[in-house]
Amino acid sequence: MDQAYSNELRADTATILIPIIAGLTATGTLLAALAHEDFATGWHFWLSVVLAIVGGAFGWRALKQNRQMLGTILFTAVHLLIFFLLIYYNWVPGSMIPYLFTVLIIASSMFTQPDYGFITWGAATLLTTIGINHHVTGALALAAQIAGPTIVNFLVAGAAYFSALEWQFAVESVSALHLKAQHRRDELFAIQEALSRTNAKLHSVNEELEQARKTAVGERDLRTRFMHQVSHELRTPINTIVNFAHILGQGELGNVSERQIDYLGRIEKSGWHSMSVLNDLLDLAQMNAGEFRLSRQLVDLHAICEEAMASVRSLLRDPDVALIRDYPEVWPLILVDPKRFQQALLNLLGNAAKYTDEGAITLRVRTHEHTATFAVEDTGIGIPEEHFETVFQEFRQLNETMARQRIGTGLGLPISRHLIERHGGTLTLSSQIGQGSTFTITLPLLETEPSEANGRAASSNIAQERPF
Repeated sequence: MDQAYSNELRADTATILIPIIAGLTATGTLLAALAHEDFATGWHFWLSVVLAIVGGAFGWRALKQNRQMLGTILFTAVHLLIFFLLIYYNWVPGSMIPYLFTVLIIASSMFTQPDYGFITWGAATLLTTIGINHHVTGALALAAQIAGPTIVNFLVAGAAYFSALEWQFAVESVSALHLKAQHRRDELFAIQEALSRTNAKLHSVNEELEQARKTAVGERDLRTRFMHQVSHELRTPINTIVNFAHILGQGELGNVSERQIDYLGRIEKSGWHSMSVLNDLLDLAQMNAGEFRLSRQLVDLHAICEEAMASVRSLLRDPDVALIRDYPEVWPLILVDPKRFQQALLNLLGNAAKYTDEGAITLRVRTHEHTATFAVEDTGIGIPEEHFETVFQEFRQLNETMARQRIGTGLGLPISRHLIERHGGTLTLSSQIGQGSTFTITLPLLETEPSEANGRAASSNIAQERPF
């Protein structure tokens, strides 16, 4: 908590309440003094009037001079004396004068610290005891008369303490906002002062800077729109390059040598990779802009999985890596966007192929009570547990050296997670270093009885594809 800010609020409260309390005290004692025609019996009322005015004035002045503690103590001490005089000279059994100390107890908690109310209560109890003792004889009689005010004043001190703590907590809550607003205000004042020193020739520049300041709040949206536009602008020329390279490589415009075919093949392959990167960037831009839409329907999940497994074969670094299918006899019914679900599945399989140099990659499909899971398991290098969430961050690849040897942008996994979450599912990771990783897609089942209409049973639950 900013102590200076808290003290400032307490001082503001005291500045308002001290004149009010002092004025009420002076008015009340003045009326009592006027009611006593004999000065000998009412002199203490006149003294109380003077003390209330002087104590309130000096306390208020000390607050204005930033001497908060002095002003509060002076005000409280003077009014404790006034109430003591009233008890000492005017108390009778059943009198409400001792309960006037509750005002000072509450004020002490508000003006200084929450526990100062108990200090004021202690002083009030002592003064009450002395004052009432002047009128009664015997310890029991004294205890009987001071018990009520003492208990009531103590309860008020406790209530004031907790109320002050609650107020202090509220101050703590707004203090950070106050400082932040003050900082923002100072920044704006600095900008305004800087702008005021510029001349008319820089007026257009100042307008651009102001516009840039306003649009800085939407920086992420601007970046998203930029990526969206660039992806669209580059798609046409890259398509043209890829198609021309393919046509030339087929010899449709004349004979080409083996060397030329190799070069054209590399151009075509690089072009398709660039298109893949652009597609990822475009998908990411649409996701960030909230423009991403799904067309969910019942689809042939077996066909989607088979097409993804067939596509990943060409991505394997080692042709001896086995592709294993572990499918259910009855396929689950799930509403998915076929294109986007296959994209997510292919991203996971492609990622497994990129980091698996030996062993196998397994696509395991399981149906549960309310969900279905699609697990992509590999025997690759594995991922440390502390990086399980890092791999789902945009443009992040854990092993930069290895990543440079394996083509990729670091967008596949983030996009896949977003796609699955848009389907109402989850994408999780489990892995062990040196033993491989498992990425598991979990999707909710369609709320209907399972049917074999959407499923296809293979001749066995587990099928393995090995290169010929």
